[in-house]
Amino acid sequence: MATLRKIKVSGKEYWVLIHSIRDGGRIKQKKKYIGKTIPPKRELEKIRKEFLEEIKQKGTKYFSCEELEKIEDKKLKYIREIGKLSEGEREKNLEEFMIRYTYDSSKLSGVDVTLRQTFLILHEGIIPKEFKNLRTAKEIENHEEGFMMITKYRGVFDLNFIKKLHRILMHGVDNEIAGKLRSELKRNVKIAGTTYVPPKWNELEKEIKEFFCWYKGNNRKLHPLELASLIHLRLISMQIFADGNSRLARLLMNWVLWKRGYPLIDIPVGDLENYYDALDYYQIEKNEKQFVSYIKDKYFST
Repeated sequence: MATLRKIKVSGKEYWVLIHSIRDGGRIKQKKKYIGKTIPPKRELEKIRKEFLEEIKQKGTKYFSCEELEKIEDKKLKYIREIGKLSEGEREKNLEEFMIRYTYDSSKLSGVDVTLRQTFLILHEGIIPKEFKNLRTAKEIENHEEGFMMITKYRGVFDLNFIKKLHRILMHGVDNEIAGKLRSELKRNVKIAGTTYVPPKWNELEKEIKEFFCWYKGNNRKLHPLELASLIHLRLISMQIFADGNSRLARLLMNWVLWKRGYPLIDIPVGDLENYYDALDYYQIEKNEKQFVSYIKDKYFST
């Protein structure tokens, strides 16, 4: 039986589920973080049932028990560290992450910007004098707005949310495509450097329906890190918009993690080749495991 308990971390109280199991001659406790408040009874029972199933299965679809313990340990350590900070310190930490993350994500998407320029735009509000095209500055500002949106959004994960986030990313950059699916624009796209061909515009409606059907069936079954990885992978592979898909997919991955209380993930631009290799493996071989493993490694290194 998984017992609900209140724990105190750095003076703040949190709820966790605890289940004791015998491992050889020792008793080990498995913990699952619930949050600052207890969810409604029906939802709590569902979480409890899924928690016990995870323990019974000795892992999840892609993570072993040992990996799960490390993932959850990092989460609890993160919560403890955040709990020690003042509100001002937490905001500063988030801004520092956001600036680096915006730089890396923008560079991965082909935006010509340096980390120093990103800092000047987002922290100082200064447009670097060497910028000949203000579009780059707008892309950086939009990414910041998109990042802040995912930390505040409390609604459901649906197409309206995705389109709203895309409108933020593309506003003032390419208003013609902002928030509009390729199926609405009747456009096909190609991805440079790969033999993979995304779905044609007239196939997108079916693909998107299947994606949300998959999400509905797996939202509670998959571990949050698995779910975040696969939302990222599937959306970037569908290319549902004419541009901005990779930035969008990485933001939505972090929205899942933020919502569930996990540390956010940054994919450094220096890891571009490994990132694309993991994407290619799924897009060509239709095997998700390598990409999920790649994101797991980034989770531990961020």
